[in-house]
Amino acid sequence: MATFKDLDEFFDDSLRLPVGGRTYVIPAPDAEVGLLCQRLMNAGIAAEAGEAVDGEELTKLAAVVLDDDQEQDLYKRILGPVYDELFTDGLTWPKIQHIGTTALIWVAAGTDAAVKFWSTSGEAPAPNRATRRAAAARSTRSRGSVTTTTRTTASRSKAVTKSPGTTS
Repeated sequence: MATFKDLDEFFDDSLRLPVGGRTYVIPAPDAEVGLLCQRLMNAGIAAEAGEAVDGEELTKLAAVVLDDDQEQDLYKRILGPVYDELFTDGLTWPKIQHIGTTALIWVAAGTDAAVKFWSTSGEAPAPNRATRRAAAARSTRSRGSVTTTTRTTASRSKAVTKSPGTTS
């Protein structure tokens, strides 16, 4: 019978971003913030595709996550203690925004999507069809669902999106 290694022995759930010779280590956010990031990303993808966005449910979710007066800023929630380090180190606001948006994409869509954004000059790459479908599947799957069936065709291969924290 196969046994599992302790997840903490091999899984790194942080994001490491190099800026000006220093590497900032962004810890994984809590589950509520992670869920909010996924919902925000899914809403953005749906809106970009001209689909209806469930604004009421998104507003309810944001209210649950962002109800603390001291932490209403989403970047603070995503970046954790690194947010203050960026200001202390004197980074410009555009760099802080780029770091924060990269972290948001990492939380919502995985490492590969974050790397693509990081390497641009602030333009988010348009999600491809497979990414949009994967995001939609994640947002509509019920809590108890464990189905992972993927439909494939002979003419296309599906890209696999790594979960946050996986390394390349």
